[in-house]
Amino acid sequence: MKASPIKQAVGIVALALCAQAHALVEAGHWQLSPFTGSVGDNFSVSVDQTPEGDFTGVFMSYAAGKLNGVTVNLDEGAVMYVVKAGDVFTQASSALAANVFSNPPLTVGSDFYLAAKTRSYTDPGFSYDDSFYTSFGWAHFKVDASGLPKLLDSAMAFREGGIIVGTLQAVPEPGTWALMGVGLAALAWRTRSARRQTRA
Repeated sequence: MKASPIKQAVGIVALALCAQAHALVEAGHWQLSPFTGSVGDNFSVSVDQTPEGDFTGVFMSYAAGKLNGVTVNLDEGAVMYVVKAGDVFTQASSALAANVFSNPPLTVGSDFYLAAKTRSYTDPGFSYDDSFYTSFGWAHFKVDASGLPKLLDSAMAFREGGIIVGTLQAVPEPGTWALMGVGLAALAWRTRSARRQTRA
């Protein structure tokens, strides 16, 4: 008994959703670092490079609504950007985002989002190449009465193609899109074949 085109479509969508469901996206994995003030910074953030908690830090200076990067930990590293809730943050979109190490300092106000891209030496195919980033995340900050940003919320998508800022939604790897495209093409071919058989 052949599956109907509707059943096939449901199967294809279920397969794509299953692949997406295996995305490792978790809330948290960002924290304010207590180690500040030694390099001209007053605002330091640690980001986990793996779900197990291997972190890297970015040291920044915040004053009167302006943010500027000072230095980073010298390990696999993280690069941070100023973003907005709802932005799709990926390796490609990071090229258009405002890097915290911009000059002059970036105007962020008192309520802002940062996004980070990072990687771990445990990632398959690890490379220090600037195109190799495997984990993407975001954090929401609000300045408190002391005049410094405090962490409100955050998330990381580990070994994924990106993340939608302000959500726990990963951006699928290109392979997931390719799988869905092949499935839809197969469905179209099957539907066309079924129509031809019906006419005959």
